[in-house]
Order: sequence, then structure tokens, then C-alpha cells
Amino acid sequence: MRTLTATAIILILISTGCYNETRDTKFGRKATVFDAQGQEQKPKPFVSKVPATTDIHFSAKYCTECHVSAPRKGSHLQLRYGGNYQQLCRCHYSSSANYIHPVDIAPSENLKDRIPEAFPLQEGKVTCATCHDIVVQCQDNQTDKIFIKEQKFLRGAPYDTMMAICYKCHNKAQYQPYNPHRQLNVKREIVKQTCLYCHAEIPDEKLTRLKDAKLIGNMDALCIRCHMVEPRQTFHAKHLRKPSDEVLTSIKNMEAQHGILLPLSEEGNITCATCHNPHENGVIPDRRLAASGAGQTKRHRLQHDMCIKCHPMREMVVN
Repeated sequence: MRTLTATAIILILISTGCYNETRDTKFGRKATVFDAQGQEQKPKPFVSKVPATTDIHFSAKYCTECHVSAPRKGSHLQLRYGGNYQQLCRCHYSSSANYIHPVDIAPSENLKDRIPEAFPLQEGKVTCATCHDIVVQCQDNQTDKIFIKEQKFLRGAPYDTMMAICYKCHNKAQYQPYNPHRQLNVKREIVKQTCLYCHAEIPDEKLTRLKDAKLIGNMDALCIRCHMVEPRQTFHAKHLRKPSDEVLTSIKNMEAQHGILLPLSEEGNITCATCHNPHENGVIPDRRLAASGAGQTKRHRLQHDMCIKCHPMREMVVN
């Protein structure tokens, strides 16, 4: 059995109902931290005082959000909740549809033999810490913060593509390249099964409205399966947010002026598909607003100086 060696967990904990636990073998069972300290009375359950809006990643200031006390070299981890990742990483577990790899599963025997020692399992199962190096992201003296932050502190980073880390465990020879943007066959007929890569059911491209498209999970999560947001692409990542009133007005003006669609998510956020049309040219009939950008360079829905069409340029004053 492999042993989890993480010293911090990536989560803002605001739970009020769990006691702190640790798996310390010297007590012969899963003992509570309070038993280990010889206390007879359990204190009140842990309640985080860190605001839910605080990012506890990439800093050593928030160790006690996941540990009973800040860990020291050679000391026991004393993780809260007995090291249960469903509790420690609860924010991520509650939105698991947005993540690529399943967790809490035991790999097959064949696959288990391929998993590097540096990719630890917990009780024989894949957890968040199997692929993410929790230790390196919470240290203040990080040697390469760009790759640590932009590539989500993946073990073995940096990677050239999102798929590269997959082949640390999976046999690349068994996976054929697949391009979900190739949606037409040689007869220019729609390959219906390709639609199911992003859609929960095959839409009618002639009739379906945007709100009826029924996407699988989060649009941006669908895109990053293949399109890695690398350090040089931070410009793109900063767009994945709710636009200001000014920018939203510009978006509506561009739609009306050019007769196109710049779709936002159901929550009103900008997604990859707001600026890039994921469909192959010919899938959506040309007369429909959603057809704009298909087949264009980089699939841009707006051509030429796309940035300034949504972001009004201010007059520069030179002293």
C-alpha cells in the first residue's frame, strides 16, 4: 500500500461538523488527534475562519486549514478528517463534473504496475494528490512558480500538453488521436456521434437554440481536455469570467452590428466558445447566428482586431 506524503491540501474548508483525525499507526487504529494528545474531552469541531473567497493555494500561510498544526519535517502529518479527501477537497468533489480524471477509484492491476512511485495512491485508490503535488504548491520558496501555478502543480510538470501527464500512467500506444472538431465525413454529412463529446444528447443543428444545446458539464472544462492553458496563454484564462457592464454592452453591440452570436454561459460568464466557434464549417447552417467563426482562422467569431471590438480603447494622454 502506498503512503500519502502530502503536507497540505488544496481546499478552503468551512465545515462545522467533523472532528479532526489522523491515521497514526503507533496507536494501532485510526485515532483522533485528541486521543493522541492524551486529552479526555474533544474540543469543538474545526471551523475555518478563512473567507470562502480566499485562495489558500500557493502559500504556506494556510497549513492549518488541512492540518491540525503546521507540519514540520519528520513530524506526523496530522491531517484533518483522517486524511479523507472527500472532506479535505470538498470544494472540488462537489464540482467533479468539471474535472477530467475520476477519483476514489482503484486502478486495474495492469494499470497499477504503470503508475510511477511519485504518483501516490491512498489505500490503493486515486485521489487528488495522486496527480497534484500538494507539497510543492504550498511552499513559499517555490523554484518555478509559473509552472506550479499555471499547470495546477501537476506532478512532473512542466508539460507541453494537457495529455502528456496522462501517459505517465496510461499507455499512449493504446490511445488514438481524436479531434472532436472534425464533425463532417467525406460526404459533408454530420457525424452525429461526435456531437456527444460536448453535448449530452445530439442536437438538431437546424432548430436547436443555444439554451437547448445541453452541454456536458462546464464548457471550459470540455476545452481544456485538449487545449492546455499554458503560461503563455494566461491572456485566455483571464477572460473566463463574468464581463463588466461596459464589456457586456460591447458584446451585444458586436452581435447586432455583425449579425453573429457571442454566447455566454448560463451564468453569464465568458467561455472559450464565446470567442471561438467549436463547430466545423458547415455543421450549423450559414444563416444562423451561431455559424459565425466556423472555418475561420483560430475559429474566431469576430475577425480582425477582435480585442478592441469588445474592449473600447481609451485615448492615451502623453505628458
